[in-house]
Amino acid sequence: MKRISDETLNRLIKFLVIILLSFAILFVAIQFNDFWQWLFSAIRSVIIPIGLAYIFALILFPLIRFLEKKGIGPRGFSLALVIIFAFGAIFAGFYFLMPLVITEIQSFFNNEFPNIVTYITTDLRDDFIFGQDIYDRIADYINQSNVVSDTLESFVPGLISSLSNWIFPLITSVALLPILLLYYLYDYELIGDSIRGIIPKKYEKNTSKLATRLNETVGAYLRGQLMLMIVLGAVATIVYKLIGLKYYFVFGLLAGITNIIPYFGLIIAALPPIIYSMLSTSGPGPLLVILVNFVLQFIEGNIFQPLIMSHQLSIHPILIIMSILFFGSLFGALGVIFASPMAASIKVFYQFFRDLRKENVEANLSKAKGS
Repeated sequence: MKRISDETLNRLIKFLVIILLSFAILFVAIQFNDFWQWLFSAIRSVIIPIGLAYIFALILFPLIRFLEKKGIGPRGFSLALVIIFAFGAIFAGFYFLMPLVITEIQSFFNNEFPNIVTYITTDLRDDFIFGQDIYDRIADYINQSNVVSDTLESFVPGLISSLSNWIFPLITSVALLPILLLYYLYDYELIGDSIRGIIPKKYEKNTSKLATRLNETVGAYLRGQLMLMIVLGAVATIVYKLIGLKYYFVFGLLAGITNIIPYFGLIIAALPPIIYSMLSTSGPGPLLVILVNFVLQFIEGNIFQPLIMSHQLSIHPILIIMSILFFGSLFGALGVIFASPMAASIKVFYQFFRDLRKENVEANLSKAKGS
């Protein structure tokens, strides 16, 4: 029988000790679960406004740099012009678009919604695809089981609780965003130098390269995504109007806004006009609306994405979906919205350290050949 060497035995003992220590640390951490939740909530309340300021700075700082290259300065003057332009564009968007949105929503609830409710409660029985007997059985089951009221009773408190968990941090972030953004844009280079000053000298050069690549990549992605949302929303609005779909402005605006969510955005935006066309007695039929949304999906993926997002990192769809699920569970709605730039940042980190390791290997080989 082969005897286990002392070296192998020591390795096994060390491995078992590490496993036991890991389980012990995990057990102790679980005992302080409330403390970790409180700590994570505090960290999240700090990260979200700073992260939003960083994201908006990546979008706006190239405009400041462009103005300064054209001789429009000093920094305070160019910053004021960019801030006035940015907030002016946001204000103009709300000023001109919100009345149209409110008008269409009011028209829907005043004119269309009562007809839809009447159709579902009365006329749907005659048009039910599986027959009136199946419809009656389903209606009897719903009435007897109180499934609607039970679902609402469980859904509404959960919805209110989840909304309260992220609405307050979101309001706080929006309130702090202009102040943080002003400081970030005004001292953009100084903040970068201060962060690099914390890093040891031997890592400073590589850290500067990584930060530059990260800012360029994520900034290009965000600016391209913003332009893509505007273009797609405008195209969807025009197409919906051409086919005679009512409330085309709301549906088109929804298509532009939800496009910030990769792969799922256009699917989410397509559901309301499709459902409306199925329930409405006027306007285009559901097959035409489905076809139009399919064409929009094709145009967005094969024309707008390659043209507008030419600087975007090519990330596999599975990684995007995983990032949406992961960051969405951590940061809620903001995590879903910004999952792609965060995934792009992770990929930049991975590619940078892979390139750095490759450079080190090549340098060691050249030294070995020289010696």
